Amino acid sequence: MKEEIKVVAGISAKSSLKWLVIMIIGNLFTLILFLIILFQNADFAGGGHGNAYAFLSGLFLNNIYGFILLAGAPVFAILYFLIANKAAIQQMIYLTWKNKVFASYIDSKVVFLVDKLTASNNWSSAVSNKALLKMQLLEANRNDKESSKIKKKVINYLFQKINLDDVDFSDKDLKLSEVVSVKLNQFISEAVEPSLLFFWLLLLIQIVLFVAAQF
Repeated sequence: MKEEIKVVAGISAKSSLKWLVIMIIGNLFTLILFLIILFQNADFAGGGHGNAYAFLSGLFLNNIYGFILLAGAPVFAILYFLIANKAAIQQMIYLTWKNKVFASYIDSKVVFLVDKLTASNNWSSAVSNKALLKMQLLEANRNDKESSKIKKKVINYLFQKINLDDVDFSDKDLKLSEVVSVKLNQFISEAVEPSLLFFWLLLLIQIVLFVAAQF
């Protein structure tokens, strides 16, 4: 048990570190490009303290690539945040499966949440389709006070990914937690090591825009 706790703690640390690295590199790079474009094109602001509208309109008309980098900095920051979140979650899922702690750390919690949801005698009439089921499972996961924030994010991600199209909710003998567990394990077993492709693509886009802004 202690060994498993250490493994999970190590996985959480690695996933959090990956999130932090992506956020720091992405946002620092965005800030550096923002400042370079700002100082390179400061003349568009006019004299004195300058004018923000004049600066932005001048930049837009004379250096569209620089304008995209500067005005789009908040968008790039949001995209890095989304990429970091997804990468950390995928890393957590992959490592829990690779280190054989997925069943005890993630799957057991999912089974608990599903069993809790279906404990009511009239659950089959209340949950009549996959969309409603996923909504209720997501709500149950969000309200679970025992799980850590990153664990909730992982389970939330998995609930959104699994396919429940073939579940017959009218089957009185349906053991929903078993069905969900099987589908989770099928999804995880087919997952590959997470890629940072979108992170590198976003960096490359910013580099191309910056190079184009110099001409």
